[in-house]
Amino acid sequence: MWNWGVGLCQPADHKEHNPEYANGSGALGSEMPEFCLPSIKADDDQPSIWKWTRPMKCRARGGCGSYHTVITKLSFGATTGDTSEVSLYQNYEGVIPNVKSAMLGSIRTSWEQGTAAGGILEYDNPEYSVFGRSPFTFNGTEPISALQLAYSAAVRQTADGRLSQNINDALDGAALDGASAGSVVLMGSFTDESRKAYWLHASEAELNYVLNVAPRTSTGAISHRANSRQYWADGVYMGFPFIAYYGAVTQNQTLLQIAYDQCRLYRDALLLDGPTGKLWGHIYSDDTKSWIDKGLWGTGNAWAALGMLRVAVTIQKAGCCGGMTSQVSDLMAWVKEILDGEFAALTSDNLIPDYVIGGSTFDDASASAALASVAYRSVTLFPHQFGSNYTTVANKLRDAVLSRVTNLGTLSPVVDPLNWDAQGLLSTEAQSFALMMFSAWRDGLSP
Repeated sequence: MWNWGVGLCQPADHKEHNPEYANGSGALGSEMPEFCLPSIKADDDQPSIWKWTRPMKCRARGGCGSYHTVITKLSFGATTGDTSEVSLYQNYEGVIPNVKSAMLGSIRTSWEQGTAAGGILEYDNPEYSVFGRSPFTFNGTEPISALQLAYSAAVRQTADGRLSQNINDALDGAALDGASAGSVVLMGSFTDESRKAYWLHASEAELNYVLNVAPRTSTGAISHRANSRQYWADGVYMGFPFIAYYGAVTQNQTLLQIAYDQCRLYRDALLLDGPTGKLWGHIYSDDTKSWIDKGLWGTGNAWAALGMLRVAVTIQKAGCCGGMTSQVSDLMAWVKEILDGEFAALTSDNLIPDYVIGGSTFDDASASAALASVAYRSVTLFPHQFGSNYTTVANKLRDAVLSRVTNLGTLSPVVDPLNWDAQGLLSTEAQSFALMMFSAWRDGLSP
């Protein structure tokens, strides 16, 4: 039983605006609306440094592993960007392939699979990320590299609907981590026609698990854990962007509202007053009404900011729900709150500490890259709310992170993803955050 709720939004003229869908993309189920994908026209009259050109499609199966976006330099001028930034971008560009391959070479748990897919999509096929101009419409190019990770997530889906779970018959115990791959799996339904039914079934099952099977806290928040009721800051990235993405693709305003509400409920539960401002504690148990990790963990706050930013942008891009401006405003105010608190804690090496308070304080390139990506996107998309001071700090973080990439392409120093109080050697999420940071910087040069 799909419990979608009410409040669907479906413009009457959607087929006229989207003729390619006029002959029946069909419905996902009896309670779901017909696909109604928004058409967002790019303004080609805007000055830019970079022009995105569609990659050449590889006709030979197996002849190419992914499509690479071609960037053509057009012009440099005071109105289009800082030429020194463009030069710096070109200098750092050669580092990123090793960062990407180190990420792909790592063994990935469910949350890492989804995070890696998100980073790959932003880097290789930015037009299909939620930061693209028309992310929910097929443009003729298959985002192969992201779909490859999505396919693995779907193949390893458990019977209850959680993606990326089956690894040597083990489950990671999380309710929301598998949903981190949900958006790229659903993207397959309109970018990989030959497997459309497969992608739809996998994404429907994941959404059903999140909405109808996962435990709920006393406030109605979806628990991050499968066998207990817990709030984790991480969950805001893992689960709620997928709910919003599903709402945007299917033009279901109820799902967009649910995604917003879940962010709000998690913030209500985890927000604390810290020495540098309001930040999020890491883990709170609703079963025992006590903190499991009250520390202001840098990566936890980064997960929350990454998730809320994506929910806000997805609501904006949905093309159906102009009445949700207050929700977008709230989400971006909460993102700003996190950036302000974390940026005020910047260390002398221009990196974010592992914990602002309540844990180890070593420099962490993982949280630093993630928060830099959030700052770049926020300044580009919400310039009236985020001034140049956020770019200044993001640039410091970027330089500190990229200058420390090892010969193997790994970020260093990074927190151990499985031991938040210890420094680790390899972090899949850190590698993905670096791709997100680099992509956000690149895209900001030509907003």
